[in-house]
Amino acid sequence: MSLQTLDRTQWSYAEALAHVQNVTVARRATEAAKAPLRPVPAHNHWNPPQDPTIAWKAEAANELLVALRDGDLIAQGRYTEERPNGWGYGNSSGFGLHSGYHTSIRPEQWREGKYLSDRLTARDWEFIDIRMPRFLVKAIWPDYVPEPVRPAAGADKVPYTTPYLELMQAAIAKFGITAETQGKKDCLVDWFLEQEIEGEPVSRNLADAMATLIRLPSAQRGGAKRVLGPDLRQTG
Repeated sequence: MSLQTLDRTQWSYAEALAHVQNVTVARRATEAAKAPLRPVPAHNHWNPPQDPTIAWKAEAANELLVALRDGDLIAQGRYTEERPNGWGYGNSSGFGLHSGYHTSIRPEQWREGKYLSDRLTARDWEFIDIRMPRFLVKAIWPDYVPEPVRPAAGADKVPYTTPYLELMQAAIAKFGITAETQGKKDCLVDWFLEQEIEGEPVSRNLADAMATLIRLPSAQRGGAKRVLGPDLRQTG
């Protein structure tokens, strides 16, 4: 990759995390859709179903931190060792007077510090306004594109499909889902729960996975607009 085409775009920690979560949720949802249905144990009928995306997003957050702590992904932040406000309390870390320039955060600093609310804080120092190269994040977590199903050699020319794929296509047609019109996930989940596959009702986990798969990854962020970071010439 030449210097002219090098992607120098910087992502905030929140933007990088949103990408990793979208990739992980899409991958896990595909795996869940392929997994055989499991009967619900009798003692679990009274327990409310849990949204699997919560666990998948937590898995993604952990993967991102591990990559930073191992040095597979590099990041930068505005550093300080100053405590003009004394020791922190409440939501304040107590640190201030952060540098107006970004410096690299070493893997050992990620292991020593604690990340919370866009601050990596240790006992004697702190980084804020954390950023990382977009191309590196996408190199580790490329955009997830499910592999197309190809018919076996010598098979009929009719494209291979499954009841799951047919049901998702039916939902796309019913709700008029397009790249511009994504629909509400809750409505999709409710509709899937009313359907049956080979005479069996669709489970909530499967309904949630299919509702995720037929919508774009960007729709999972609720269409939030990117917010520009603070003026780097200002101190923290």
